[in-house]
Amino acid sequence: MDEMLAEKVVQPAIDPEHLEYCPTMDLIAVATVDGQIHVYRMNGQRVFGSQNKQSTPKVYRMRWKPNGQCLAVACDNKMLSLTSAHTGKVIHHIDCSLYSNSQVCCLGWGLNFTDTNKVTQQIEKSSGQISLDDIISRNPRLQGSDAALDLPIDLAFLDIEALLPKLSPLSSGGIEDDIFNSRSSLDTMFQPLTTDSTDSADVLIIGFDDGTVHLSIYDSFEIGCFNLHQSLRSFRKCKPLLHSSHALSTTHVLLIEDVMQSRQEMHIVPLDLRLISNGGRYLSLLASKATQLHNVLRYIRQVQGQLYSDFKASQDLPGRFLGNIEETLREHSDSNWIQAAYHLAVTGHCSVEVKEWIVDQLGERGHKRWEKAINTGYESIRRLVHENLLPALERFTVLVSRLRGLAKFETSQVMLGLSTLNLDNILDTVNCLQLVAHRILKTACSEIRQFQAFSEWLRQEIESQAADHNSSDITEKDTNIDYANTLEYIQGPMMHSHLITLFNLRSEEKSSSQWDLASEGRSLFELYKREYTEPVNNEHRAKHLPGLDALVKHLDTQCETVFERIAETQRRNVRFAGPVSVGAGTPACMDLTTLVEVSVLAKHATEAAVDIHKSKGCETKRFLVTYVALGPRANQPGVFEIENGMSSTKTVDQSRIDTGNWTVKDIKFIDDKELVIAAVDQNSAKLFRLAYHQSDDRGLGLKYNQANGADSKELSPDVEDYHEADLDISNPEVDKACAWLEFPQGASWAPEKLVVNSKKGRRVICALAQDRLRYRIFELDSSPSTLNTQYPDIDAVMRQ
Repeated sequence: MDEMLAEKVVQPAIDPEHLEYCPTMDLIAVATVDGQIHVYRMNGQRVFGSQNKQSTPKVYRMRWKPNGQCLAVACDNKMLSLTSAHTGKVIHHIDCSLYSNSQVCCLGWGLNFTDTNKVTQQIEKSSGQISLDDIISRNPRLQGSDAALDLPIDLAFLDIEALLPKLSPLSSGGIEDDIFNSRSSLDTMFQPLTTDSTDSADVLIIGFDDGTVHLSIYDSFEIGCFNLHQSLRSFRKCKPLLHSSHALSTTHVLLIEDVMQSRQEMHIVPLDLRLISNGGRYLSLLASKATQLHNVLRYIRQVQGQLYSDFKASQDLPGRFLGNIEETLREHSDSNWIQAAYHLAVTGHCSVEVKEWIVDQLGERGHKRWEKAINTGYESIRRLVHENLLPALERFTVLVSRLRGLAKFETSQVMLGLSTLNLDNILDTVNCLQLVAHRILKTACSEIRQFQAFSEWLRQEIESQAADHNSSDITEKDTNIDYANTLEYIQGPMMHSHLITLFNLRSEEKSSSQWDLASEGRSLFELYKREYTEPVNNEHRAKHLPGLDALVKHLDTQCETVFERIAETQRRNVRFAGPVSVGAGTPACMDLTTLVEVSVLAKHATEAAVDIHKSKGCETKRFLVTYVALGPRANQPGVFEIENGMSSTKTVDQSRIDTGNWTVKDIKFIDDKELVIAAVDQNSAKLFRLAYHQSDDRGLGLKYNQANGADSKELSPDVEDYHEADLDISNPEVDKACAWLEFPQGASWAPEKLVVNSKKGRRVICALAQDRLRYRIFELDSSPSTLNTQYPDIDAVMRQ
């Protein structure tokens, strides 16, 4: 059978460090040498990617989310963008400059189950019908499986937010463009939390060149930063290179490179995330609601920014017109426009300066522009408040109430880091914002009604001053003018709109702590109610009450306090275990994987392997086993080491693969049984598949030996201290048995980079050619054979 499933030619060349295959969908993400990012389907169709810009930032790392719903891209502008695989829109930005001044050197995205015993029992009860991949991918057939009903959990995860009106998209050009301007992006950001998704937590790890490691869960819920130099005192100048994790273990593994003087050493460092097991299923509820709360807060800030910009834009043109007449009246009559307009409306007498301005400078064309600017501004304000701000505040209140419910339980308060006092203060501020929003809506409706009357009067004055005063038509039109609203507008909103006070546009900048009245035992909302219900002068209220801008900043500060307290509580449940050295030197290629084994004995077991339960009358433990594959080092050509070791382990085992005359290009772990090696020589190129965990049916596999004695915790960097090779792929018999795919002669299509997807239902391997202009995808579950497919001339393909 033909193993090749697809081929794609890409121009310009692909950067071999940035080729990623989606775990759950047939999508391939590539970054080209000019910094462009493209995501293709298996048939070669482009799905989405970065736009062609004159200055495109250089891509440093890419990684798919374990469920394939999102792609993380780190660039040299120190921004990490999370892009939805369904919409191609950026759903979240992470500013990495807040955590480190160095560039991103490692991206890891893992998934962990909060209740591993429940998952294990589900797999065991299915008698092989359900696999771990099925549970991770939420296979539809699992929906019909028997599951114990849990009323408290079901009530806790009742999706109340689904009953609220959906937030409306915002127009582009705001503060965070392309985030809230489409329905698909909003739906992605505010996905409901189901009981199925509460059993697991996805962990995003960002590693920097200076040894800083940033940790976040559920895409954007930040836990905080950790410095490897401070956590592990033995390191001098280190940086993380690779990350690996297993769904059934909350211990993640980092491959660290440490530079000591002129010597480079590789270490495995376990990272224990006890917050996942301590928080349990409520951790997902906390992270989901806190993340949605953060997103709604961003939405409110953008609405507030658009309200400000739209109102300011609506006042610019009228301000220029009024500024001209104000300057003229000050020079000739020692009065202002308010006095002149009021006098004209009441007496009908028009001064020479006013008539000249009305007829010559303003005119019908200027009046139409004025009318359009004001109407557009007020209508935009009414729409933003009614359709965007008020629904967002309503959703914000529900989310805070959900967190407040969690905070009422003493256990949750300690484990999750919530405080009812802080959440009550946030609700008080939100109530103030709702009151101000309704006041803005009421004021906008009142002022636009007054402006419409003023506009009708001004249009009549333009016609009257430009025409014959004895015209009878002017007299008939005069009876239809609403002089009450006209005079109200002239005295107030025409020059000093009440919205300026409510938006806080002209007030002095004051500290957000000034409005933190909780420490004094007072409520800001009660102060607002008293000021708005009692007849107080608007100018007096503006001097001592915060407007919309100040309230949003105050709310932002309060929420940051809550988020920081939650993150600080979770940071205390993160621990770096002792490093395990795996030798010196810089490998040409490397890969890292973790397995979970259940054994009665604690052989090769980590102390972090923890879950203990009774099975068949004997005590068993679940152990996390780490395998790291290091390619040929500069001083060790043609040698592979496969080591498995863990934190607190007393032994490190190694196995040596002799590659002979083969030059190894890349190595990747396929699954928990096999790995694949891409090797080339002068005449051919092959992919070798080897069993690294247990011997295969033919008895071929790696044999492990304890490294340098029973008490050693590291591998010697010297070649002569290694055991004799456990497997020699240059041996013709081994070559024949292990060679899975052989490419035809010619170096044009020798593999340069491998990417493996071992998920159930789509087990494929993607090989990037040495020319870096094309890649091919092969099916892993196919019989070994020689690829005799004729390769098209690459130049001819490019010309098409």
